[in-house]
Amino acid sequence: MDKSFSFRSLEVASDRKIEVEDDSYLFFGGTAYLGLNNNSDFINLYTEGLIRYGVNNGTSRSNNVQLNVYDKAEEIAAKRFQAESALIMSSGFLAAQMAIKYFSTQGELLYAPDCHPALWLDSRPNSPLSFTDWLNFIIRYINDSLNNDFVVVSNTIDSLVPEIYDFSFFEEVHEGKNITFLLDDSHGIGILRLEGSAVVANVPKRDCFRSIIVASMAKGLGIDAGVILADNRAIEQLKNTSIYLGASPPAPAAMYTFIHAEDIYREKYAVLQHNIALFRKHTRKHNISVNNFPGFYFPDTGLFDLLKKKNIIISSFSYPLSTDPLLNRVVISSAHKEEDILTISREIDSSV
Repeated sequence: MDKSFSFRSLEVASDRKIEVEDDSYLFFGGTAYLGLNNNSDFINLYTEGLIRYGVNNGTSRSNNVQLNVYDKAEEIAAKRFQAESALIMSSGFLAAQMAIKYFSTQGELLYAPDCHPALWLDSRPNSPLSFTDWLNFIIRYINDSLNNDFVVVSNTIDSLVPEIYDFSFFEEVHEGKNITFLLDDSHGIGILRLEGSAVVANVPKRDCFRSIIVASMAKGLGIDAGVILADNRAIEQLKNTSIYLGASPPAPAAMYTFIHAEDIYREKYAVLQHNIALFRKHTRKHNISVNNFPGFYFPDTGLFDLLKKKNIIISSFSYPLSTDPLLNRVVISSAHKEEDILTISREIDSSV
């Protein structure tokens, strides 16, 4: 059968399977790690929120009339992810842009390699080093600099060729250096750990260090929104920015769902970790992965075409720019059944 058709114009939501032209494919891609986009319990919660609050909220957060669901969601986000305070925006991209525009004025910007475009202030930062080499360089740079104020901008994890970044080496920075860590944990919160941040915990604790965490809530939490986790003072500063005051908030039904979905998150997190372990156990072909993370990078450039012939679709695209090389990844989710995982493991290993 000729399987040259495109998967870029699907008419139904992607799930563990994709239906295209009367053909069915197992799907191992995307970032719906907990499989919540088609989860009936999660959808029922969202429907309750729609009935209670309507489709959208037609006011900004600065309006004199407000829904209390936003404050409640921010209180729960701060508690769940172990921050003093939280602020929720309509997307992770907008949250990150608001944060970088504000905190770029607080010190010299130091970009780690391969920062997500949401963290770019203007054009793509030029950081050709590996994260480890950059880390060694940047610590020497900070220590030798006459400047005392810096803003370190980084992802917390490379989700494409998986690597969890270790910030504990900033312990080597000399006393008297003030560093704001602006970190994108979109692929960490709710995924690497159910609560808190697995990476932020290794940022050294100093009075002159502070962490500002930005994250999409669409990956591990299943809703279209973005969150900023920080100290009370930082959140209050961001609430006075023009972006916060002028932007529309996320759908109130999404906030209602986030508030009430804790049991679902807990259940699906456990399923995800089981599925990750199952795939790792049964897949021998060389890949790059890290503990607890559902993305597996395969250097074999022919893997996508091989699996497509077996009615299996994996993630394969250039990122973050269309001119970047193709990345072949298998993404495990809570939606997958054991038989799905055993099937793809068997087909991958048959190509060894």
